[in-house]
Amino acid sequence: MPRFGEPGAPGSREHGLDAVPRNLTLHLATHSHSDIGWNLSFEGYYDSSVHGVLRGVCAALWADGRRRFTWGDLAFLDLWLDDEGDEASSVDGRLTWRQVVGELMRRGQWAVVGGTYVSPDEGLTTWWGHNAVVDVGHRTLARQLNATTSVGWQIDNFGHHSTVAHVLGNTGYTTLVLGRMAYRDLYDFASQGQLQFWWQSREHTGARPLLTHFLAEHYGLVSARFDFDRTSRCDSDALLGELLRLARRHVRQYPGHGHVLVMMGDDLRFVRAARWFGCLDRLVARSRQHPQWRDVRLQYSTVPEYLAAARPYLERARLRRHGGDFYPYQDKPVEQYWSGILGSRPYLKWLVRDTEQIVQHAEGLVAMQGLRRGNASDAASALEPHLEFCRKQVAIGYHHDAITGTCTDAAYADYVRRLRLAAHVALRVGLAALQPDAGPARIEHVLDGRVDAYNTATRDVADPGRDRVKIGAGRCAADACAGAAVAVTNAALLAAQSQVVRLRVHSGDAVLVDHAGAAVRDVHVRAADNGAYDVDFVARDVPAFGVRTYAVGNRTRYPDAPPLRTLAAPGLRAPAAAEAELRQGGVRVRLAGERDGAVRIEAGGRVLRHQLRAYFGNPHVQSSGAYVMHSFGLMYSVVFWLFGGALAAGLAAAWAAHSGRAPRAMRALRVPRVGGCGAGVAALAGGGAGAMCVYYAGQVASVARLDAWTRGQGAAVLVLPVAAAAYVVGGALRWRAWRVGACVAGACAGVALALLLVPAWQSRPLTARRLRFAAARADGVCDVARARVAGGIDAEYMLCADAPHLLHVSALVHAPRDREVFARLTGGRGRALRLFDGASVRSRQSSVWTPVPGAFYPAPALAQLDGLAVHLRQSVGVASVVRGALDVLVHRSMSANDFRGLKQPLTDTQPARVALIVDLRADADPIPDNLRVNAPALAFVLPPHMAAPPYAGSDAPALPPLSLVGVRALRQESGGLRVDARVLAHGPVDFAAARLLNNAGSAATRVHGDWALCDASAANRTQTPAAQISLRT
Repeated sequence: MPRFGEPGAPGSREHGLDAVPRNLTLHLATHSHSDIGWNLSFEGYYDSSVHGVLRGVCAALWADGRRRFTWGDLAFLDLWLDDEGDEASSVDGRLTWRQVVGELMRRGQWAVVGGTYVSPDEGLTTWWGHNAVVDVGHRTLARQLNATTSVGWQIDNFGHHSTVAHVLGNTGYTTLVLGRMAYRDLYDFASQGQLQFWWQSREHTGARPLLTHFLAEHYGLVSARFDFDRTSRCDSDALLGELLRLARRHVRQYPGHGHVLVMMGDDLRFVRAARWFGCLDRLVARSRQHPQWRDVRLQYSTVPEYLAAARPYLERARLRRHGGDFYPYQDKPVEQYWSGILGSRPYLKWLVRDTEQIVQHAEGLVAMQGLRRGNASDAASALEPHLEFCRKQVAIGYHHDAITGTCTDAAYADYVRRLRLAAHVALRVGLAALQPDAGPARIEHVLDGRVDAYNTATRDVADPGRDRVKIGAGRCAADACAGAAVAVTNAALLAAQSQVVRLRVHSGDAVLVDHAGAAVRDVHVRAADNGAYDVDFVARDVPAFGVRTYAVGNRTRYPDAPPLRTLAAPGLRAPAAAEAELRQGGVRVRLAGERDGAVRIEAGGRVLRHQLRAYFGNPHVQSSGAYVMHSFGLMYSVVFWLFGGALAAGLAAAWAAHSGRAPRAMRALRVPRVGGCGAGVAALAGGGAGAMCVYYAGQVASVARLDAWTRGQGAAVLVLPVAAAAYVVGGALRWRAWRVGACVAGACAGVALALLLVPAWQSRPLTARRLRFAAARADGVCDVARARVAGGIDAEYMLCADAPHLLHVSALVHAPRDREVFARLTGGRGRALRLFDGASVRSRQSSVWTPVPGAFYPAPALAQLDGLAVHLRQSVGVASVVRGALDVLVHRSMSANDFRGLKQPLTDTQPARVALIVDLRADADPIPDNLRVNAPALAFVLPPHMAAPPYAGSDAPALPPLSLVGVRALRQESGGLRVDARVLAHGPVDFAAARLLNNAGSAATRVHGDWALCDASAANRTQTPAAQISLRT
């Protein structure tokens, strides 16, 4: 009787189960992995393959009840069922395609796994994004097929984050399948037979642990012989032999239960579904008769069927319990870190966050006004489908091929179009929600009309049309100003906040007043093009879940308010000053350029440094691309080999020429002896030379010359001087062979240690000259200073009155070809990173022996060292490769392909402004500020027919530190309104729900019970900080 595996299989003792089962079942899990947008766009993939796959698989399953199929991409299923789900199917004309899929699911032939709308990048997604992806997916599955799933499916994500384990564990999932684990983690888990384990986030201990199955091999096919979309050959015996070899490998890594999951599919497969299932049917039938398969069973299974078969054994086993995550992702040994995804296409990363903030805010506005009206369930029902459309587009933006930037230019353009459309629709929804007493007809009119609104967070971003709200000339022109109302809303943060609001007005005679008709204090006005004026002011203390209104009108109505033209101030001074000073709210910041191109920032006794630097990307040797980021040492290893070879050759020639047996011709080349030294001195000399070589390559030699040397061109410029110097030194000191060896060994060690211990030498500043500043003062609003860092790149430093302890540091960056641009902020202590994703803080620290690419981690919201906190308005990659400094990837553009599937190099010419908001306080808790930074107010210009919304005064009851993670206003069967909210607490919370409802101005709302959310204070942020809350009218 054949036995599979080995008697001493790794992990058998730890599991407490027999690692070598005598009876084995191979589960053929047919599937098709369909990326939302990668080499093609979403609709491009649907039209070219996915549509045919879905129809063909349905027909094949319908023809034979033994067949099985697993699907995990809900966005495509949603698109197909919306497109033709109600049409008569080709497999049975009496049933629609939706009914066919539903019947196949009822029979157990078709399984939908994952349940998320898309498969997001787990590290770059925010807490709101994770919850939205799951919520939208579950609602889609319920709406389309009246179904749900408890099996997570994350097989192509670029690393795995423990936040996902918590979110899925809190939303009814019991099992999870993962497909990409960092190479070092995979080796650790697989070598001990622990690729099935319990996963529970150590930062969120309240969620149930997930039984997790990690795919030991890629989710693709066993071999190309199984790719029946590309071959019609079906050699049953040969294919069965490959399956047996796979079983022998896997049974050692999944010991005990005797079940092996065979992934039978790949990207966009089963286009020829009939051919696939025809050959697989023959394999299953042949296995029943094959002598080597006497004790092995081959059968079709869905992934849930496999997990159900293995689970009884696994629940009895002593499986490993894992509480961390799997970052940074590295798919192969020798430095194949996928850190490039953290800096690729930064504009798309910003656009995802900006759209998310607008959609999140629109959710709150719909709920807020629904609660305030009490009986406006029809309005909420009319707005909810539009909100769901917006949520879906944001979810698509979080797909692991979208926010990472690993997509072609065509797919990138499609993502940008979707997100811009979602932001525009969400702003219309928010404006419609501000209608005091609007019915469905009025709401539809608003949704179809023009909206003048913007996200106040865009003060840091250069995106034409999105950096301020515009009051058209038809409302307020130079010759007449009929007036316009501006509503500043705070519906995403459950705490009062102040925000800088930016307007553009086409009349200098207009005035700006608050809701009471009083002139707004602290207004900054600048003359713009075409006779317009840019007006900046601070909307102070906008109440939680509330609105503040302002009016731009004429002096006839508001005679005591000064006209805008009298407040106009000059713009930025010419860049002639070596220093600049910013002042707001009693905080004074001094800026000065340093010789290496860095900016020295002095504030409150603290000294920080900001500098834009760049890593090289060698397109010729070990090239970085869309995914992989290689270190300087690996990309230019040829240069160091040339240096070492030249050094060894020169020393060897010197030893030969000065030995007693040297030929006469060589004796003529002898140099005078000047002394001698021991092997230790020779090793030190070699180490110093190696370090000098690293410094020269990293800081002095031109990149063009380095690239040429790696191709063997012009290497004499490097080799001859090094060999000549080595010859002279070796001859003058009369080094013998063992001293020569010591020197060469020292040089190798010097190169290695310099690369590892002095990582600052691997990057260069974008400018090496002292900077000059242009500055503009705006007392009570924002002071700004700019410095030209490099050609076309201006660094901007801004201090605003709404939060004067936060310094906004940004630059409109375009990455030169084959460069990875990053910002370095110095002024912290140590190298222990703390990263905040909107819910919990995670500690990260890389070793000094870790190459630079392996030190970068995804940071969605906040990056912190001891004494230095930086708030982020988009997801970035962050590292601390120099003690006390934060490095933030801001842009990259690569001309080479790293061959991870993308069919073109990632050459990104789109400029992007990445804002780093630096907390000038040394050791304050940054979490409350981070919630405000990432839940900014929206500003709307109200239509002429629309009255100002009810004003929520500052006398509303104070709320604990809460933020809304997700909120929906739903119509009940009884005709009332129900508001479901997921609230995140960042402190001890225990209060009556009526306090929030009173704050929202709802007098007609009845509250059933109180809210009691768990503690997630700054001292102990490891308790589950999210809870489900339901309000009912």
